[in-house]
Formats: sequence, structure tokens, C-alpha cells
Amino acid sequence: MVNNLVPNGRSRRGFLKMASACSFKTCFLVGSLAVSAASGQTSSPVTVSSQLPANWRDIKDGVGGYPAGPMLEIALRRTHSDKLEMFKWRSEFIAMLSAQPGPLVEREWHSTWGLPANTGAGTWTGMTWWENQQKWQDMANVLFSTPVAEKWLQTLDMTLVFVKPLDKSFDLHTLAQSSGQVLELGLLAFPAFDGNAATGNDPAAAQTYLDALKKNGAETYRFAIYPNMTGTNGPYTVAYNKNSPPDKYGEQWYVYMASYESAETRIRLQATDEVRRAFEELTNSMVKGHSDIQVMERSTSQVCIKKSTHACSLDPDDCHVGLMGSGDTWAASCSERPQPCMTDYNVCSQISPRTCDALGGKRAESCSQTTHP
Repeated sequence: MVNNLVPNGRSRRGFLKMASACSFKTCFLVGSLAVSAASGQTSSPVTVSSQLPANWRDIKDGVGGYPAGPMLEIALRRTHSDKLEMFKWRSEFIAMLSAQPGPLVEREWHSTWGLPANTGAGTWTGMTWWENQQKWQDMANVLFSTPVAEKWLQTLDMTLVFVKPLDKSFDLHTLAQSSGQVLELGLLAFPAFDGNAATGNDPAAAQTYLDALKKNGAETYRFAIYPNMTGTNGPYTVAYNKNSPPDKYGEQWYVYMASYESAETRIRLQATDEVRRAFEELTNSMVKGHSDIQVMERSTSQVCIKKSTHACSLDPDDCHVGLMGSGDTWAASCSERPQPCMTDYNVCSQISPRTCDALGGKRAESCSQTTHP
């Protein structure tokens, strides 16, 4: 079902030739999508899902090692452009993504520390549960060729990886959910013995580090990595300039997460001799030019509607969401910010245009207008 992500034979050679000739950052991605269309394969029927299926933890391998069931997409995005410019196009892209079938749960985190160091406007990492990798392909065919995606990708350097959790306790719904919790993400590359990594052979240094964290109270998770669009295991790089491209043959990849109750908890754990030694061994063993470790706080992919002015803010750090409607609110896009709407009995309210239309109201320039029956 999903093997059209990896072109074969002459199609693969043409795809790689086209990718190497592209100068624009998204051409590599869009080119892979075009190959599948050219090969005459069709997408699976579209179905709309609003929640994870009952068997979401039962992820089985499909054709060619691709997940036959739900799949986790991790997208690490280093922003090198103006932050608000990135937020502007990200907001538009997320609004388009939300209208597509396939994404089940979407979360985002803002990095507070990174190795290598985060520079530019900051680093944000998005994670999305998909029904399967074919639904991701269907989405990419629609969205990644749009001007919105093109402008968004021009503002950042992104690494994309498809994985499944190896721990049954992993749940994206509740992962580092509160603002006080922090999440550590590792996309690590290790030298492979004789250039060939044995399937399932986890690097010892990474496992030792996770064991030390878990022993001292952190929640830890490991992941199996699925092939990316080029047919290789490991992160698929899109405009990834901060680190070098991954070595397709001489490295093996390891993806982990660790969740801490707070930033102070992580600092305390990292200061213990056991964890500190394990972390040093981990960083000394990994290929630094290709590896990434991020410490992150929960963010949001939505925009902020300011309560006092009803203005739309593209900066989620500027949002102060209160309780019982006492503060700012989140919205999927700026088009949903409250605007004046005249409803029955000439009542003027500040509500979203969608709600205004649903109530049969009439949009107004301001609520100071007076109309008569």
C-alpha cells in the first residue's frame, strides 16, 4: 500500500538525478512525491478520522518495512528566518493540514537547549500521529507543492523522521503535556560496524543513558525507525543545513525521548554522577555532525487571539490562556479571530466568522453600528 514512497529501478534513478539537480529546498521532497504519481500508483480511499483507532499501539510492518498501521512523524525545525515570518506561514500550513484526512494527534514543542546549539530564531519540533504512511503521502501530494509550504520551508531547516514506539506506555496525547514538564528528544547517529547496522542492535551507550534516566525517575521511550522517501533508514533531511546530511551506509540511527516533571528535575538528574557519566559516554560515542539532542517545552501550532483587542498574534509565546474564558484563546488560524457580527434582535457580538455564519448573522465593521428592523 505504501511502497510507492520508494521508487524502484529506472524511476528511482530518475528521482535521485532530479533531486541532486534541484536547487530549491523543497524540490527534493516534492520530487519524490511526483515519482509515485508518475509510476501510475493511486492513493488509498480518503477517510476522515478524529481520534486514534482502538488498535493504535498494534503497529505492524507492511510492505517493504513501512508501517501498515499508525505512524509517528517527528519534524525538527530550526528557524533561521524571522520568527514571526515562520509563524505566519506555519499557521497557514497547519490550518491546511487540519483539513486533510489522516493526522490523528498533533503536538509541538519549543526547544530551550540543543546539541548542536540552537541558533537563529529558535527551534520547534512537531510530532503527528498518522493513520498510516500512505495518508502522510496523500497529504504531501496535496500540500507540499503549495506556495504556503514553499514559503514556510524557506524560513527553517527541517529534519523529518518516521518512527513507531517500542514502549507500550508511549502516548502522544499526554507526552510532556503541562507547561512545567520538559521533553528530551534524541535523533542520534552512531558508527555502524563494517558499514552495516544490524537491525534492532541498539547502540550500547544510548541504552545505558536511558537506563540511568529511568532508574532516577524519568520516563523514557525508544523508537523503531522506518525507511524514509529515499528508501534508507534514518532522518530524511529537508533543507537541513546545521548538521551534515546523514550517511546512508556507514551509520545506524537511534531515536529516543525522555520526559521530566520539570526543567529543574532534568537539571538535578543530569547532575548525578551516574547520569552525567552516561550522557558524556553517549555524546562521545555518537556522530556529532549528524546527531541532534533537543530539550523542549510544550508549545502550540495554533495562533493566539488576544482577549483585550481580539487581535491575532502569530507568536505563541505571547499567548496567556486563562480559565473560564478569562484570558486569551487559541485558534487554528487568524481567520478565526472574533469579529463583529449582528445576530437576531440586532445583538452585536465579537465571535468568529464561522460561528457568525452558522447563526445566520451578518458581519459588521464594528459593534457600534446601529441597525433597525
